[in-house]
Amino acid sequence: MPDLTASAPRRPRVVGFLCDWAVSSEGLVREDGTMRDLPNVTLIKIPCSGFVRPSWLEFALRSGADGAFVCGCPLGDCFNRLGNNLIADRVVQMRRRLERQKFQPDRVATIFYGLHDGPEFVAAVRAFCERIAQLPAPPPAPARRPAAGAPAGAGGAEGASREPQAGPAPGREEP
Repeated sequence: MPDLTASAPRRPRVVGFLCDWAVSSEGLVREDGTMRDLPNVTLIKIPCSGFVRPSWLEFALRSGADGAFVCGCPLGDCFNRLGNNLIADRVVQMRRRLERQKFQPDRVATIFYGLHDGPEFVAAVRAFCERIAQLPAPPPAPARRPAAGAPAGAGGAEGASREPQAGPAPGREEP
């Protein structure tokens, strides 16, 4: 029997940070935070797009998301004055850093729409997901470094153990 799933388009996992003052999430988002039209997209509401740190986007990518975006107010129309300009600059810098790390910078984007631009926002997110689906699979997450304290017997003096020893402390007798 042929493998029918091989030709099915891949549905990338995407995380989006959505400004409270940008697109209204009413009717767009389920209770679990996923979009109604795009269940592979999880939206996280934030007070302003300028609050997002590039490390949040990078954490989403390194935690298994195929793409991440920030949606803010239209440029020049930020409710908090300059939040959308801040995130636009930060994402440009982050994309350069991702490129230096041999990570596809197209996995990160900014989207700017107003409060009543719901259909346009959904179309832009759908287009972003389609672009992400065309990219090669992201590199595996790098192995994490071990914690500072190595497990017992993993180095140091032979026979030495970091585990607490049973019995009384030296120089003390048990009653």
